[in-house]
Amino acid sequence: MTPNPLLQLAAQGAVDLVMKEIKGVKACLVSTEDGFEVAARILNDADATRLAAMAGSMAALAAIAGEEGRIGQTHNVVIQAGDGHIVMVQARRPDTTLVLSIVTGGEALMGQLLYFSRQTARALERA
Repeated sequence: MTPNPLLQLAAQGAVDLVMKEIKGVKACLVSTEDGFEVAARILNDADATRLAAMAGSMAALAAIAGEEGRIGQTHNVVIQAGDGHIVMVQARRPDTTLVLSIVTGGEALMGQLLYFSRQTARALERA
């Protein structure tokens, strides 16, 4: 699926804003739910194509886990690792579902990361 140019522009704006506002961001990307990159900015050696594919798969798995666990529609996936975090948040639009993925170092504040990622996903839903 190739997103329309206006959506790509909005996604790149969201990526740029995340990179500016959240301390310690190493990579940020917006991908489609089927794993294709829409917009990205990578400061480390992460592979945007592979991250996009994994984000789509993980969002799908989270949705199934939410259904099976009878906890409702999932909103995000959080990975906490030794040297940082990855947060993936879905942006459900009428035409497509996007996944905003943010990779940070350990200095990032989880509360700020979750709050800002959700706000950014909501902005993508309205774009």
